[in-house]
Amino acid sequence: MGRFFTKAWFYRLATALILGGFAMLCQPFTHSLFVFGFPVLLAGVVLFIIMDHVPDARLSEEEENRG
Repeated sequence: MGRFFTKAWFYRLATALILGGFAMLCQPFTHSLFVFGFPVLLAGVVLFIIMDHVPDARLSEEEENRG
Protein backbone atom coordinates (compact mmCIF):
# COMPACT_ATOMS: atom_id res chain seq x y z
CA MET A 1 0.00 0.00 0.00
CA GLY A 2 2.99 2.29 0.15
CA ARG A 3 4.18 4.53 2.93
CA PHE A 4 1.27 6.96 2.68
CA PHE A 5 -1.59 4.45 2.69
CA THR A 6 -0.82 2.67 5.92
CA LYS A 7 -3.30 0.87 8.13
CA ALA A 8 -3.15 3.69 10.68
CA TRP A 9 -4.02 6.20 7.95
CA PHE A 10 -7.14 4.22 7.01
CA TYR A 11 -8.15 3.99 10.67
CA ARG A 12 -7.82 7.77 10.95
CA LEU A 13 -9.90 8.21 7.78
CA ALA A 14 -12.59 5.88 9.11
CA THR A 15 -12.69 7.72 12.43
CA ALA A 16 -12.94 11.08 10.66
CA LEU A 17 -15.79 9.79 8.49
CA ILE A 18 -17.65 8.47 11.53
CA LEU A 19 -17.24 11.73 13.44
CA GLY A 20 -18.10 13.81 10.39
CA GLY A 21 -21.20 11.75 9.65
CA PHE A 22 -22.34 12.01 13.25
CA ALA A 23 -21.81 15.78 13.20
CA MET A 24 -23.73 16.02 9.93
CA LEU A 25 -26.65 14.14 11.48
CA CYS A 26 -26.70 16.36 14.58
CA GLN A 27 -26.32 19.78 12.95
CA PRO A 28 -29.43 22.03 12.72
CA PHE A 29 -28.36 24.19 9.75
CA THR A 30 -29.14 22.49 6.44
CA HIS A 31 -31.20 19.50 5.44
CA SER A 32 -28.74 18.47 2.71
CA LEU A 33 -25.98 17.88 5.28
CA PHE A 34 -28.43 15.82 7.31
CA VAL A 35 -29.32 13.71 4.26
CA PHE A 36 -25.65 12.93 3.49
CA GLY A 37 -24.78 12.34 7.14
CA PHE A 38 -25.90 8.73 7.29
CA PRO A 39 -24.04 7.56 4.15
CA VAL A 40 -20.86 9.24 5.43
CA LEU A 41 -21.31 7.61 8.83
CA LEU A 42 -21.99 4.25 7.21
CA ALA A 43 -18.91 4.54 4.97
CA GLY A 44 -16.76 5.18 8.03
CA VAL A 45 -18.19 2.20 9.90
CA VAL A 46 -17.74 -0.12 6.91
CA LEU A 47 -14.16 1.06 6.40
CA PHE A 48 -13.42 0.53 10.09
CA ILE A 49 -14.85 -3.01 9.97
CA ILE A 50 -12.87 -3.83 6.83
CA MET A 51 -9.66 -2.55 8.37
CA ASP A 52 -10.27 -4.70 11.45
CA HIS A 53 -10.27 -7.77 9.23
CA VAL A 54 -7.11 -6.90 7.26
CA PRO A 55 -4.10 -8.67 8.77
CA ASP A 56 -1.07 -6.63 9.80
CA ALA A 57 1.76 -6.61 7.27
CA ARG A 58 4.32 -7.12 10.03
CA LEU A 59 2.64 -10.31 11.20
CA SER A 60 2.57 -11.82 7.72
CA GLU A 61 6.25 -10.93 7.18
CA GLU A 62 7.19 -12.59 10.47
CA GLU A 63 5.28 -15.75 9.54
CA GLU A 64 7.11 -15.92 6.19
CA ASN A 65 10.48 -15.59 7.93
CA ARG A 66 9.67 -18.39 10.38
CA GLY A 67 8.41 -20.96 7.91
